[in-house]
Amino acid sequence: MGKYRNKLELIVDYLKESECHSEERELGVEVEHFVLESQSLKATTYYEEDGIEDLLTELTERNWEPKWEEGRVVGLEGESARVALEPGGQLELSILPQDSVEDLRDIYLDFVREVVAILDGWGNALFCLGYQPKSKIEEIPLLPKKRYTYMHDYFGNKGKYAHHMMKSTSAIHVNFDYFDEEDYVKKNLVANVLSPLVYTVLDNSPFFESEVTENEGLRRSIWENCDSERCGFPPGLFKAEFGYRDYAEYLLNTPPMVYEKGGELVYSKDKLLKEILLEDLDPNVGELEYLLTTVFPDVRTKNHLEIRMGDSLPYPYSFAYLCFWKGLLYSEDNLDNLYKIFKDITRDQFIERKRKLTEKGLAASWGSDSILSAYRDLLELAEQGLESGESVYLKPLKQLAEKEITPRQKTLNFLSEGKAKALSWCNLNEIIN
Repeated sequence: MGKYRNKLELIVDYLKESECHSEERELGVEVEHFVLESQSLKATTYYEEDGIEDLLTELTERNWEPKWEEGRVVGLEGESARVALEPGGQLELSILPQDSVEDLRDIYLDFVREVVAILDGWGNALFCLGYQPKSKIEEIPLLPKKRYTYMHDYFGNKGKYAHHMMKSTSAIHVNFDYFDEEDYVKKNLVANVLSPLVYTVLDNSPFFESEVTENEGLRRSIWENCDSERCGFPPGLFKAEFGYRDYAEYLLNTPPMVYEKGGELVYSKDKLLKEILLEDLDPNVGELEYLLTTVFPDVRTKNHLEIRMGDSLPYPYSFAYLCFWKGLLYSEDNLDNLYKIFKDITRDQFIERKRKLTEKGLAASWGSDSILSAYRDLLELAEQGLESGESVYLKPLKQLAEKEITPRQKTLNFLSEGKAKALSWCNLNEIIN
């Protein structure tokens, strides 16, 4: 038991050391994109001519440093951002923490312009939505990375949509500092409680395996049918003040699937992390940070809080989404008030809310209110919590809320004109040009 406590404290100490003591509240954002053929919307794969590997290679000639695995380019390092590839070739831009939304936006748009300039000449385009609009998962080859090969094998006997999650989903993640454990407790709970609402009102997945989706919240359903041990929300979240030790317990009692040891990946399958740490691994900081990426809850704890439930959204909706969360979580008044409202919600009440949203979508209630009314109230709160000049970023989401439609419905309203036309608002080539 003493050794187990030592491993528990190892994780707890890392989370404490990650607290941000500066008055500067930094922000991070990760936006995943699909590269598609402009008109057919077929997925552009890693291996084909003018495919994802060729795109990365082209970018290495424009001040990006390549990351290699077994002789192939699988990522890029830049001065203020990194490019990574998801298992189906989804292109993720992860921007290093910045002091302002404006700085994040400028870095993001510079990257998009670089990529669009290349893709325009190839007949391809950069799209932001939650699920592949045309290609089915059997048509999308797995990326040549050991981690993904191991994950694909591991998920083979898990949820029915685990491989769909890997190859065909795309998200936007926003990252926020936590300042101490009390602040962590509040932000973690508030973001988790709001996750089913966000999945519903900001659903940007109008298609599943090439067909029109019937209900809101496709990505929520995919994650719920992926791997219950590492997705959704941690056990014990709704007990009083779920803090660092509780999250560490969650990690220790979950199989990481794969971990790093001495620069090599080890495929651990169903072995729990606590067994690995007791028997095989005394992790350095890098190896510990890798372990934190092997669980996929809607709100993930690393050296910051990563809010993961958002479908990928095109610019400027993506930055409206970032500001939605900034206004709620970086305003002390908003955070405290929301925490007071949510702190007594039980696990059963939360699951019942999720069930209603799954069944009824926008027609569902949210507590004693309608979900749309609750969402509009949250947008108003977010606007009040933003700094001077930032509220303008919220405008795209406020316009959708006023029309009482989701991003998914925005696309489906124009489907009679064809998929490519209906999704033109998600096509960054058209937005940037």
